[in-house]
Amino acid sequence: MKKTKDSKSYRAALGVLLRAQGKGADEVGIELGVTKKQVFKWCRQFRENGIEALQLKKPPGRPAVRGTAAKKRIPQLLQQEPSAFGYMKGRWVVRDIAKQLEKEGVLLCFQSVHFMLQDLGLRRRRPKLRAPGSIRKNYFKRRQIANYKRIAGALLKKE
Repeated sequence: MKKTKDSKSYRAALGVLLRAQGKGADEVGIELGVTKKQVFKWCRQFRENGIEALQLKKPPGRPAVRGTAAKKRIPQLLQQEPSAFGYMKGRWVVRDIAKQLEKEGVLLCFQSVHFMLQDLGLRRRRPKLRAPGSIRKNYFKRRQIANYKRIAGALLKKE
């Protein structure tokens, strides 16, 4: 069980082991977070084909082409300033990353870019638009921020 790198295969092997120790399928299912039907399926596969049946195979389907190209390009993009690519913001935004990748020929929606950033271990932080200090001292700055917030939606639509 400990030789596997995949947590799902480990969980399946642990489920079969717990059943062999005499625990009920309901108990094992609750402990591992699966249904009792899944526990019975693991046990049947183990009886029929041995431990190899519990190990996950290569997932079916076509391998991702755009995703691998984007995963290579995203860290390179984040090292550069967005203003170098014509974006007015001083920081990278998920939608801007998706737009830049599209310009470079990698078509991805911004949700996919968001998930890739998570896979790469990068977290986005949303900066707060505020002017610190007293109201009198930063009155002009606060008014600029309020105006920007008011027209920001229209700016995004018109690009």
